[in-house]
Amino acid sequence: MTRASPEISGNESPSFINLDASHLAAARTLLQNNGLPFDDCDRHIDNFVGVFSAHHLIAMGGIEVHGESGLLRSVVVDKSSRGQGLASAIVEYLHRQARSKKLSHLYLLTETAECFFQAKGYEKQSRNDLPVEIKSTQQFQSLCPASAQAMRFKL
Repeated sequence: MTRASPEISGNESPSFINLDASHLAAARTLLQNNGLPFDDCDRHIDNFVGVFSAHHLIAMGGIEVHGESGLLRSVVVDKSSRGQGLASAIVEYLHRQARSKKLSHLYLLTETAECFFQAKGYEKQSRNDLPVEIKSTQQFQSLCPASAQAMRFKL
């Protein structure tokens, strides 16, 4: 049985689908093609949402919940689909999800999108000052380089 995927075309607002194991290969490809860590996708795929176009995953992002904090993960838009506001739409959607889960803060690590996230209200944070639950994640421990900037968003 094939499951239809929400899609975006033209000026429509994106529809989000909760990703699962059936989307794992597409998620890995999207992350890998855009230089983002993908090694732990199989463990966290259920934490991600995606946007599809022509049945192809073109954007995604997710939150790992750790106590009252969340780790914003892998917000990515395929190069061919940039400039449509998809990254902003994903971040706003994930903020709503985080609030519904009663999280107090979201944290992230980035090497390339610091300005984008600052414009969304994220503040630079010392990696040493992150909550222990965030510092214990695989993203923090091994997948993101030490040069990645930590950022925090108060919900």
